[in-house]
Parts: sequence; structure tokens; C-alpha cells
Amino acid sequence: MVAASNTLAFWQNPVGVNIPNDPLKFLYITDEAEHMMVSWLAHRVFEYQQKYVGTERQFTKMIMITMGALLPGVLLQDYITHCATPDMPHIEFGTFGVKCYLGPGQPLQHPEIVQPLSIDVHGHTVGMVEDLIDLGGTARFVRNTLTSEKYGARDVVTIAPYRKSAAATDDMESITFGLIPHDTWVITPRERVETMVKRVPFWASQGADRATCITNLRRIGYPQYILDDWFDTAWMRVDI
Repeated sequence: MVAASNTLAFWQNPVGVNIPNDPLKFLYITDEAEHMMVSWLAHRVFEYQQKYVGTERQFTKMIMITMGALLPGVLLQDYITHCATPDMPHIEFGTFGVKCYLGPGQPLQHPEIVQPLSIDVHGHTVGMVEDLIDLGGTARFVRNTLTSEKYGARDVVTIAPYRKSAAATDDMESITFGLIPHDTWVITPRERVETMVKRVPFWASQGADRATCITNLRRIGYPQYILDDWFDTAWMRVDI
């Protein structure tokens, strides 16, 4: 996986890594890949802005869904702020905290608001930045929330590197880079340690020893420095 991961084409339709006795596959997003995908998304955002020039459909606000979208969101903000043409409207960025997962493969029954909306979106077309459109629940929840009478957004368009299902959000406009299978857990740069400390105990519960867990992480793509610095923390979570 690592050898192929230097091309944009690979990341548009990537394949996760199988781990013995684990129902999930794992896709480790490299720093370079994250930047490439967001650069691609920035071009698509500018194309969207040109398509709707002079109309109310142009983005004037963008909301980063925390915590997952903070990294792609701030990277996107860099392009949007410094590369927009003079005729494009200024876009204000803000945050909105919505929790959807307890851990890998553990979705909450209903999304939870964990941080209030930080900017006013009333009357604006909003770009909602996510790290992943999974089952569509978060995107739909945020759209319905922001377009409600309380917040008053004109419309919401989802912007995300990945989606797992087109059908889940067919009725919602979106700008996405790639498609990944439903059985694949995406390890973004901001949750590498979180995934490790939550999955190592699961592997141990399935009979994996310390060496096997390290081998699993290397197969997924974890660099040696993370294993050297933080694997012991993950192993301490194992109920031996």
C-alpha cells in the first residue's frame, strides 16, 4: 500500500489493508495524500464558485465539523483565503462540533452536538467540511440543523475527501474526492494514535500478542516513530 500511495489515482479508489481476525480493513492516510486531496478539493470549490458567480449559491461561509474536519478544513482555508480570484466573495470559516463515533466501527445511534456553532450562517450558502461522508447521517444532521429556523442557513453543501456511499446523500449536493468501501476504517492524520490505542486492545482480545500487534500496525502503514513513541501506551490498555 505504501509503495502505491504516492499517486493521486491510488487515493481516489484506495484499498484498505486486511488484518487477521479483524472485520475492518484499514486505510492509513499519509500527510502527502491529505495535502494532495485537499488541493484537489480546493480546485473543485473554485470551480463551484465560478459556476455560481453572482448568485446566492456561492459559498460565503464554511463550517469545519470538529474534530475530524479540522485538519482538512484548515488546509482548505489556506487555499481558499490566498488563491481565490478578486471577483470571488470572502469566505468566513467556523467550527461546529458533532460527534458520530465512539471508535473504529462504533457509530453512535444519533449524532451529538459537542461544540456550538462558532459563526453566524443565517442567509448564507454554507460549505460543510468533513473528513468523510460515511453513512450520510452526519451530513444530513448538520444540513438539517443549519438550515433550521434557529440557524437559518440558505443551503449546505458537503465538502469531504472521501465518501463511502453515494446513495446515502444523493439528495444533497457535495464535493468529494474519492470513494472507499464500507468495510474500511480511514485513519486520517489527526487520529493515528486514537486508532492505535483503541484497536490494539481489540486485536489482543482476539489472541494477538505484542509482536503481532506491532506487525499489524506496520502492515497498515504506521511509521516507526509512532510505534517507538506511543505503542507502549496502546499496549497498556490491553486487559492481560
